[in-house]
Amino acid sequence: MKDKPFKPDHKSSRGAERGFTLIEVLIGATIMLLVVLATLSLYVSSNKLSVDQQQFAALQHDVRSGMFFLSRDAKSIGAGITQKFGAYFLQGVNNDTNQDSAPVQTDRITIVGNSDPLRLIVQAYTPGTGSITLEPNELTLYPYTVNAYPADPLGYLNRAVLILPNPEISTANGELGQITGVDFGANTITFNQINVPLPNGLAPGGAGGDYIGGTVHFVELKTYWLDVDGLYPGLTAGTDGYLGLPGVMYVSQWNPMNNAYDHLALALNIEDLQFQYHGDMDNDKLLDDNNGDSIVSSLDFLNWGDTYDWTDPVALAGIRFVRIMLLGKTENPYVSVSGTPPSEVTYIYTKPSLADSPAGSQMDKHRRFLLESTANIRNMSLNVYNIGTI
Repeated sequence: MKDKPFKPDHKSSRGAERGFTLIEVLIGATIMLLVVLATLSLYVSSNKLSVDQQQFAALQHDVRSGMFFLSRDAKSIGAGITQKFGAYFLQGVNNDTNQDSAPVQTDRITIVGNSDPLRLIVQAYTPGTGSITLEPNELTLYPYTVNAYPADPLGYLNRAVLILPNPEISTANGELGQITGVDFGANTITFNQINVPLPNGLAPGGAGGDYIGGTVHFVELKTYWLDVDGLYPGLTAGTDGYLGLPGVMYVSQWNPMNNAYDHLALALNIEDLQFQYHGDMDNDKLLDDNNGDSIVSSLDFLNWGDTYDWTDPVALAGIRFVRIMLLGKTENPYVSVSGTPPSEVTYIYTKPSLADSPAGSQMDKHRRFLLESTANIRNMSLNVYNIGTI
């Protein structure tokens, strides 16, 4: 049987060789490009939101951390220290004059607190001698130093103490010292004088007889403040904890070990720090109605120096509440915000007014976070020695 010659199937060949036309390629490429652009746009948008969310989370952490320490110390102002001297454990500064050229005028507050209970009764003391004789058996009342470590001054050495005269005597004296020695047998304490100012004019000195029946307390001397521009007068970046960065809230605490202040950075990205005060400053046994609306509310809080004579010990001793306003802003503007934010969010992207600190003049796209807290000064209601009184 003779083979037939091979004849190609032109129809199937044309079908097998057929490819994409130029138009089909362009359409497919366009569709793919649109998908890629949409995916990329979604990624960029999501990434911007993520960056902003991380900024805001860090900001919230900074503000809450700063508020925790500040409100804790404000609540313990003067705790455990004789209430007769209640005018000398808190001093404010309204609009820090050390930062007159800064864009925001912030407040300061200086606190004298008593973190550890110590209330030793003075038998004899002559101001300036650096040696105190205590009533017999006074030191044995504090087991965290004496009973746990018999005849061991470990818990006392280098601690800062405040020596106050007899509260029954009308005097505004008080002396800070750093303990250098404790004699449990002779009931004596020796110390070096700390020459730093105490709040509201509580000054060393007085007559020796004024201190008979006076008291000795452990104390911590702290000042909370905000460095607005990183150029705070009198401080050098890298020295004693000072960072030299704008927007950092510090607590400056007297360190008797090196006889100087340590500046501890508590929070970054802080824009404003304000304090206001309320209580019975007119000594009529009622909370003051400072705005005259017959209702005691947050509107009755005052800036330091308003309305009353803030050098008057009676007015100062009447302070019962400290209102704290801590405002933070993100380190960088929000990248997810384009154009000009609507007026409805002015309070978010512009600095709001706080106390007597004015609002910002323009929306800078930095997100804000504000915390407010009111501290009830516990020295008016707390006895840390558990002796059945308030």
